[in-house]
Amino acid sequence: MTEKNWSREFQYGILSGIIDSDGHVHRHLGTEIKTVSTSIFKGILDLLNNLEIAAETKQKEATSDGYSRKPFYIVYFPSLQMKKHKGKMHSVKIERLLQVSS
Repeated sequence: MTEKNWSREFQYGILSGIIDSDGHVHRHLGTEIKTVSTSIFKGILDLLNNLEIAAETKQKEATSDGYSRKPFYIVYFPSLQMKKHKGKMHSVKIERLLQVSS
C-alpha cells in the first residue's frame, strides 16, 4: 500500500483519515482500528512501520451478532505511541479528546 516516495506528512495524513473513519480512540489516547480487509490491515501495518509507531495486532473470528461474517483484524497502538506522534497526526477524534482532557 505505501509508496517509498510518500512524504511522512502524507503518511500521517492517511493514518489520521483511517483513524477518523475506522478507528476508535480511547480516553487515554490508546487507539484501535478494526478491519475485515487483509490488504487494508497490511497497509496499516506498513504505514505504522514507516512512521515508527509500535502496535499490537490480533485476528478474531466474526461474532454471530456482528455485521460481517468474516474474521477481522485489530491494530492497537498504545497511548505512549500516540503521544510521541500527536503533533504530527491530525485526527479529528484525537484532537477532540485532547481538547476535552486539557
